[in-house]
Amino acid sequence: MAALQEELKETRRRLRTGGSGLPKGADLAARAIEPAPGIKLVAHAGSFDSSEQWKGFVKEIRAALVSGVIAVLFDADAPQIFVTVSPDLVERGISAGELVKVAMRSMEGRGGGRPEMAQGMGTRRDGVPAAMAAIAATLGTAGK
Repeated sequence: MAALQEELKETRRRLRTGGSGLPKGADLAARAIEPAPGIKLVAHAGSFDSSEQWKGFVKEIRAALVSGVIAVLFDADAPQIFVTVSPDLVERGISAGELVKVAMRSMEGRGGGRPEMAQGMGTRRDGVPAAMAAIAATLGTAGK
């Protein structure tokens, strides 16, 4: 009962402050890194209340980042990653499915998908930082 009351208090606090505690998609898009010329990357790992919130967060970033790669990681006991690649970068040969496979090496998991969208689930939460770094490194070599 105490845990439920604490959760309700936290939800009310979030509503009063105007949000979920997640950064705004536009703010993340504005701070995108460029691992290679013409390739922007937004990488974010965080906790989400639900898969719907996670997917909505990715859509919010995509609306603000017209061209680029978005890698959002759901930091949980079994971490999950969702990667999208804009159509112009897919034409340049960048594949979300391949980026997820690169990330899964560090997280000891499985994943894949289409060139424009892919996801995976790992078993090693401590592999999350290395997974995100591997995506950036892979994109860095894609521009060469």
